[in-house]
Amino acid sequence: MILPKPSDFLVTGYSPAARLRIVFVDTTDSARALEQSHLCGPSAGLALAEALAGVSLLGADLNGSDETVMLRAMVSGPLKGWLTEAAADGGLRGYTMTKVVNELDVMDEIDLDAVLGDNGRINIIQTAPGRIISQALFDISPVSSRAALEEYYRCSQQRHVMVQVAALSYDGYIVISRGVMVEVMPDSDKEVFAEMCRLDEDGTALESLETCLTPQEWCRTMGLDDVRFDEPKPLLFKCRCSMERVESVIAALSVEELQEMACKGEESQIFCHMCGKGYQITPTQIEELIALRGDTKGSK
Repeated sequence: MILPKPSDFLVTGYSPAARLRIVFVDTTDSARALEQSHLCGPSAGLALAEALAGVSLLGADLNGSDETVMLRAMVSGPLKGWLTEAAADGGLRGYTMTKVVNELDVMDEIDLDAVLGDNGRINIIQTAPGRIISQALFDISPVSSRAALEEYYRCSQQRHVMVQVAALSYDGYIVISRGVMVEVMPDSDKEVFAEMCRLDEDGTALESLETCLTPQEWCRTMGLDDVRFDEPKPLLFKCRCSMERVESVIAALSVEELQEMACKGEESQIFCHMCGKGYQITPTQIEELIALRGDTKGSK
């Protein structure tokens, strides 16, 4: 399932003077598409927008053309958790465990701290078809996509980074979903990085991320005037689900389960957890699967 929108992107850059690596992502349109596809309320939509920007930053480390990285969180708040995924081809998808948080969705301003809760367990997995490249499992408190990434790079990758994630909504709809990561190299200018951390602590980094028009503008605000950026990589909401995959899942059910579905005499609706798209399975299709099972048993 693909919803085309060309403006989301990931771009990497490097400051020769400060010797710092920059990763900048804008996932606003993909976050909007997922919010609408899953029929998320304002709280879930905002949390998903943050998580999508976070996993997109992780996607900058993918090497093979068929690799993916997943950011999964189980949280103590009413959202219960989320799962987002970035693929090497730029595809993004994901969902929240809870779509509507009634008591918080009615608030004029969404309180993500209340939505996510105080504690969370994070699982980050990088995979290629048929194998796990790396994975990390750890707890964080308080809970945020930003905290998850900083802890992951610090403890699992032994890399020193500063991460900032911005997600904003207006009238219940996502208007901004962005993220930026600054990584310290062995020979980086530590004083420049310390000043950037100070600007992060006083809110300048987040405010600039919410309002900047380009990655270059954000870097200039943070004191980096010489960043050389590579060609941007397009990102988009893209799911690998298909009718063929749905049929293979249905075919794996037992004969008894298939017969129970067939007895209802109506179409069965199957929804993809990752993108929210629905697929219809007709009674005729189910009966054909049952008949095929019978033929298979008879041929043995």
